[in-house]
Amino acid sequence: MSPASPTPPAGADAIAPLERARELAALVLAPAANTTDQADSVPREHLRALAGAGLLGIATPARYGGLGAPARVAREVLEILAGACGVTAFVQMQHATAACPLIARGDNEALKERALPRLASGERLCTVGFSHVRRPGPPMVRIEPDGDHVRLDGTVPWLTGHGLADDAVIAGTLPDGRLMYVLTPLSAGDSIEASAPLRLSAMNASATVSLTLRALRVGPEQVIATVTREQQAARDVAGLLTPAALSLGAAGAAAALLASLAERRGDAQLAGAARALEDEREAARAEVNAWADQPEAEGYAEHAVRARASCVDLGVRAAHAAVAATGGSANRLDHAAQRLFREAMLYSLTAQTRDLQAAMVQRLLGRGAGAMDRARP
Repeated sequence: MSPASPTPPAGADAIAPLERARELAALVLAPAANTTDQADSVPREHLRALAGAGLLGIATPARYGGLGAPARVAREVLEILAGACGVTAFVQMQHATAACPLIARGDNEALKERALPRLASGERLCTVGFSHVRRPGPPMVRIEPDGDHVRLDGTVPWLTGHGLADDAVIAGTLPDGRLMYVLTPLSAGDSIEASAPLRLSAMNASATVSLTLRALRVGPEQVIATVTREQQAARDVAGLLTPAALSLGAAGAAAALLASLAERRGDAQLAGAARALEDEREAARAEVNAWADQPEAEGYAEHAVRARASCVDLGVRAAHAAVAATGGSANRLDHAAQRLFREAMLYSLTAQTRDLQAAMVQRLLGRGAGAMDRARP
C-alpha cells in the first residue's frame, strides 16, 4: 500500500540530468563495465565524466553549486549508472547521495559554503565512513574533546574509494553517547593509516579499505553535525530507500541481458521472463518513489523496509536468472551476468539496518516455504 499523496513526477528541469546519465552510461560506463570490475580502482576518466555531466553534484543544493535535483531524480540517476557499471555507481553514491547531502543538512554553514561547491563540481571527491555507528557494542571510533578541537581514535572498518577520494565524512561516538560527523582530508599524515585494499567478492575496484585513526585532531570548522542515537536511527530510516536504486539498476541490466538472449535465440519464454522482470522493476520503483520522499507518513518505516527488501530480492533474482539463462559462460569472471549477480548480492548489504536484515531473511524464508507448499502433491 502506498501513501495517500505520493510525490508528483519530476518536471522538465529533471530531464537533463537523466539524459546525461543515460548518455554517459551507454557511451562510457557500460562498454567498460567488465574491465572496470576487474581493475584496481574506478578509472578517473569515469569520475571526470560524471563531474562533467554534473552528476557528482546531483543532490547538492543549487545555492552551493550543485544541481539540486529532487531526490527521486537522484535515485533514478543512480539506477541508470548502476545498470551500466555497478562499481562506478557505488563510488558516485558515496560522494553524491551520501556525503554531499549529509554536509548540506549539517549545522556548519561555513563548512557548506567552503566545501560543497568544490565537491559538487568534482574538484574534490568525497567518501564516507560511518556505517560502524550502527553496530552494537563498544564504539569503533571514539571522539574526545581536545581543547577547542576534538580527537578521533579507532577503526573505520569500511571506506570506499581510497586513492580516489580527497576527503571523507567520518563519524564517531562522544563520551556522552552522541554521534559526531566530521569532514577530514584523507591526507592527514600519520593520524590516518589505510589498510591494503580489502579483497571483496564484488567490486574490488571500489578500492575499499579500513582506516586506523590515531589522535586525528579536528577543528570546529570541520564538524558537520552532532546527533543523538535517536536522531541517527531516524536518519537511517529516512535514507533507507536511496540504495534501492542500485538493486533496481542491476535488475534492469539483467532483464535487458535476458531480452538480448531471447532475441538472439528466438526464445519466447526468455522474452516473457525479461518483460515480467521489467514490469516488476517498474512497480518496485513506483513503490519506492511513493514512500521515499515522505518519511513522516504513517507507516513509513515498515513500508520502507519492505520496499527495500523487495528491491534487493528483485535484483538478486533477476541477476540469477541472467546467469542461469546464459549458461556455462556466465561462470567466467569477465561475464556481465555473473558480475551483475555479485553486484546484486553486495547491494543486499549496503546501508543495512537490523530491521532490513530481518526483513530480507524473512522474505527469503517465506519464498522458500511457499515454493515447498506449491510442490507438495
